[in-house]
Amino acid sequence: MRSASRSLLALASFTLLGCPAKLPEQGKDLTPSNVGDPTPGNVPITPADDPRLVRDTTDLYDGDNGSPAPPTPEPGRGSGKPDETNGVCRLYAPKLPEPECCPVEVGFDAERIRELCGHPIYLGESLQHSCGYYFTSLDPNAKPVFMRGSKLTIESVEVAAKEHDERLRLALDKPEFGSKAVPGLPGAMWSGAEGLHWAFLPGWDHVRQISWNDGACSDDKMAEVLKLIAEAEPPPPNAPRLGLLPTARKPTDAAKPGEPGN
Repeated sequence: MRSASRSLLALASFTLLGCPAKLPEQGKDLTPSNVGDPTPGNVPITPADDPRLVRDTTDLYDGDNGSPAPPTPEPGRGSGKPDETNGVCRLYAPKLPEPECCPVEVGFDAERIRELCGHPIYLGESLQHSCGYYFTSLDPNAKPVFMRGSKLTIESVEVAAKEHDERLRLALDKPEFGSKAVPGLPGAMWSGAEGLHWAFLPGWDHVRQISWNDGACSDDKMAEVLKLIAEAEPPPPNAPRLGLLPTARKPTDAAKPGEPGN
């Protein structure tokens, strides 16, 4: 287990430093921040949505080079604490200096998932290659737990899970690693390793990938969460959000493109 953890950490470090290991191709995240990212010198890079990499910021800085340290900028709205003053979403990220609301829907429902998983507080959402949704307890010293969602270019759950499993077998050096069927949710697959979990959901034109860390939800309740997300209606073209908190759409919410749901 320690060897696998060191392997994951080393691979993540190489990626962040611009010296990544070249891996097999995987379905890319359709999130706008992932489109058109430059690749200086055409150096191959590990995709930003690589399932091994779950992080809140990718910034690395050189050590002290003798130059005066620049002043620390004030964190933006939603950085380190929830904020709704943007009028679009409840914004939250643990460390991102300038968090952004998620521009895509994956069928997530913050309030229903908060209740299912037993979290007192839904902190908010932010975009970092995929949409992150954060929960916490009433303990002020507790670390937030997260779930993340993204839409892939892949249209088949089987293909998405197979490519994911191949990458994780390589990263973890575990030839036995593999996704399994989600109980009570036909067509969905999930897996877990090193304190992280992944699921691939059917139901929309493209596969949705959901990931979460230990503590985000128990296995039996997470199966219910995934069923809730899988059965949500996709948003009509140009449809506005249903509110500040992400809400799973029902058939009546997809009445007319460009108009709020009923």
